Amino acid sequence: MFIVITGLDGSGTSTVAEKLHALDLTSFLTRTPSKEYQEREKIDNIVRQTSQMAHYLYYLSSVVFISDYIKKNLDYKNRNVYCVRYFIDTTVSHQVAGLNVEFDYEKFNILEPDLTIFVGLPEKIRQDRINKRGKSILDKVLDDKQKRDSFLEKFQSLLSKNVIYFDNSNPDIDTNIKKLYEKIKEEQLYV
Repeated sequence: MFIVITGLDGSGTSTVAEKLHALDLTSFLTRTPSKEYQEREKIDNIVRQTSQMAHYLYYLSSVVFISDYIKKNLDYKNRNVYCVRYFIDTTVSHQVAGLNVEFDYEKFNILEPDLTIFVGLPEKIRQDRINKRGKSILDKVLDDKQKRDSFLEKFQSLLSKNVIYFDNSNPDIDTNIKKLYEKIKEEQLYV
């Protein structure tokens, strides 16, 4: 299956993806933007200030690239492909920023996920994690409760089918990831 792992920054999406990938020995792990998009910090810090649309197009381009890469190079029907952040993240963050952008896989010829895992946790824990690693300019956007609530509402409205909500607040992450992996295997029976 093609599985997208999403959630607010600092919720542990990368950790969840890495641990699932480690359990799922034949799987492939990627993210958007991928390593081919090296200038992310400049895009977030400089381009975004001048043009939200240019910022959006950069992130949309990274999603289209990963989508095409998966379609051309990976047999995702015979092994799981995990992707941290994807089209929903790009859409939500730019809608919250005020752009009128569509969430339409067909329009952009983007591979639609078979399953989306939304990683969540209490705000205090998320803030503690972000503060430990250091806040990016985009992390600071979510310090505003109104914007954070808007992010969560938009995620909720766009996550309509084949979603697993994963609570990442339990310190015993390895046990929780094993349970999550079992749920993924159950979902595979229906895809």
